[in-house]
Amino acid sequence: MNRLLLFFLLICSGNVLAQKDNVGNLTFSGYLETYFSYDFNQPEHHLRPDFLYNFKRHNEFSVNLALLQASYQEDNIRSTIGLMLGSYAQYNLAGEPKWTQMVYEASIGFQVLEDLWLDVGIMPSHIGFESAVGADCWHLSRSLLAENSPYFLTGARFSYGLNSKLDLVLWLTNGWQNVQRQIGNQALGLGFGVNYRPVEDLEINYSNYFGNEQVLSLRQDRFFNNFYTKYSFGKWGAIIGADYGIEAALGNRLNHWYGLTASLKREMVEKVTLAGRLEYYSDPAGVILNEGLKMSGLSANIDYQIHPKGLIRLEARQFIGEESVFQLPEAKFSKGNTALTMVFSIQF
Repeated sequence: MNRLLLFFLLICSGNVLAQKDNVGNLTFSGYLETYFSYDFNQPEHHLRPDFLYNFKRHNEFSVNLALLQASYQEDNIRSTIGLMLGSYAQYNLAGEPKWTQMVYEASIGFQVLEDLWLDVGIMPSHIGFESAVGADCWHLSRSLLAENSPYFLTGARFSYGLNSKLDLVLWLTNGWQNVQRQIGNQALGLGFGVNYRPVEDLEINYSNYFGNEQVLSLRQDRFFNNFYTKYSFGKWGAIIGADYGIEAALGNRLNHWYGLTASLKREMVEKVTLAGRLEYYSDPAGVILNEGLKMSGLSANIDYQIHPKGLIRLEARQFIGEESVFQLPEAKFSKGNTALTMVFSIQF
C-alpha cells in the first residue's frame, strides 16, 4: 500500500507540474493544509477536545490535510480517486482499517438518464455546508455540526438535477460515516438531500440520514436532519445551520440531540476577509459526543489571500461548557477551552 501511495503521488505530481489542469479527459488537483494550534488549556497529551477532528494537535506544527485527486469523465461515465494524509485523516478515520485512512474519495459513476447519475464508492457526504477542504469553507475550523456529522459516506449515491435551481440526492450507505460495516450490523443506511437555489446567491438545503448504528440484536434506529441556508449580498455573506437527531434507546426511550450555528463574513479590503461564528450543541444522552455535552462556541478568523491559490488564516475559538469537561494539566478540568490556530493552505 505504501508503494501504491508513493506511485500515485509521483504520477499526480508529475502531471500537475507539467499540465496544471487536464490531460485529455483526466483532471488532476491537489490541496495542502498545514497548521499550528495552541490550546490555552495546555492538554498534556497534545490533543484538542474529543469532539474535534481537524487541527487536532496542540502546540505542534502539523499537516491537517494533504490531498491529491485524479478525476476522469467521458460521455456517460466518471470516476474520482483521492488519496490523503494528515491529522484529519488520522483522527476522523481512527476506527477504520489503516488503508482507509488514506482514501478521501474512490468512486465510479454512470449516467443512468440525462440528468440522473449513479455513483458507487467512498464519497463526500451530502450533509452540511462544510467539507474537509478548509479553503472551501468560510472559517478556518469546522463547526460543531460538521465535526459531529458525516464528512463522507460509503455506498451508492443517486443524484438528479431536476432543473438549474433544484438538485436531489439519494444514498444507500454502509452506515454513519463508515467505510466498513460494524460487526453484527446488517442494516443499510439511507440518506436524502435537496438543494434549492431560488435566486442568485441564495442556497437552501435539507439533508437527512436514517439507519441503525448498533448490532441487530440491539437495534437502535437513528434519524438525523440537517438544514442550512446560505446567502451572499455584496461583500457580506451569512449562513444559518441546524442539526436535529433522534435515536431509539433501551426501554422504548428516544434520545435527542441538536446543534445550531450562525456565521457572518465580510470582505474588508482586497484579499482580506473577516468571519465570525456563534454555535451551540446539546447532546445530553451522549449519542454523538461521548461526554454528553451541552456547550456554546464562538470563533473569529481573518483570512489573507496571499496568492490566487494560497491562503493564510488566523482564528481564535472558544468553547464554554455547562460542566467541567475540558482537560487541564495535572488531571484537572475546566468549563472553558480557548485556542488560537494559524493555517497555511494551497490549492492546485
